Amino acid sequence: MNLMDRLAQHVKHEVMLQAEGFASEAGMLQKVGKRFIRVSDQYFVPHTLHEIVLLNGPRKQGAASVSLRTTYGGSFSAELVKVGTDFAEVVVSREAARTKQWVLIPLARVISIEETG
Repeated sequence: MNLMDRLAQHVKHEVMLQAEGFASEAGMLQKVGKRFIRVSDQYFVPHTLHEIVLLNGPRKQGAASVSLRTTYGGSFSAELVKVGTDFAEVVVSREAARTKQWVLIPLARVISIEETG
């Protein structure tokens, strides 16, 4: 499964997008094309983003605890749900968010993944 296939499963649900110098508010994922996604009537290139936060994402259990190192956020702890052909799907606890965040990270932004538990 690639990033666009995974995003297609989340159409009509809310997402937040983060990139260098950019952080969106929550918006509806309206469409997933071959290279672009449409969120709240704006087009974005998912592979250029740092991460895509899936709001109201599925709550799977049994994810592996990992230390994830990225090009944009240094190293942080996460629960690794899945690694696709070009993305990592993780659950992250952050101080700014009250709940765990379900996050898709393009593999071009991932430096390393190390299992911790």
